[in-house]
Amino acid sequence: MLPSLTSDARDPARDGTLIERLYLDHWKTLCGRLRKVFGNGPPEPEDLAQIAFTKLMESTDPAMLDDPATFLFRIAINAGRDRVRHVVRAKALIERYLAPQLVEPVDRITPSNVYETRECLSVTERAIATLTPKQREVLIRSRLKGETFEEIRDACGWSKADISRTLQAALGVLQSAVQQYAGHDGRRGHADRE
Repeated sequence: MLPSLTSDARDPARDGTLIERLYLDHWKTLCGRLRKVFGNGPPEPEDLAQIAFTKLMESTDPAMLDDPATFLFRIAINAGRDRVRHVVRAKALIERYLAPQLVEPVDRITPSNVYETRECLSVTERAIATLTPKQREVLIRSRLKGETFEEIRDACGWSKADISRTLQAALGVLQSAVQQYAGHDGRRGHADRE
């Protein structure tokens, strides 16, 4: 009797060996292709390749794939696009709600604008206070001091991939705080002041 090809009959040991072979055959090429699309990051090509291999192990019988290289590349590209969209949304929200408050023209400075700017800074300050020390360090070095991931790596000893993940997590916290401050309808959530 022949074994079934369904996922119930998968042999984890055989799959592990196949995954190992796929890793050896495709890792460098996959990272190289991802580097052509995303550069050195963020998102880091190695992180995206790792996501693709993880998805391969979790959701697919590797032996059933006709073209594993294309499957891995497609999964990694989609993961990279998701990360890029997240960073773009976070930056857009910060620029939309925080940055304009900080650069009001002199003729538009009013008590209300001053109050809103202070409130906005307070929201940002509280959000930054909730970050881990590592997230604060990476956020300050990257966004305020303008240091590159390489400079942060050299100064702190963290990998570029770790720095990227940490920065994305910190921006996510700030994005959530800005969204809460702005309210769900895109306006500031303080109708009593309008």
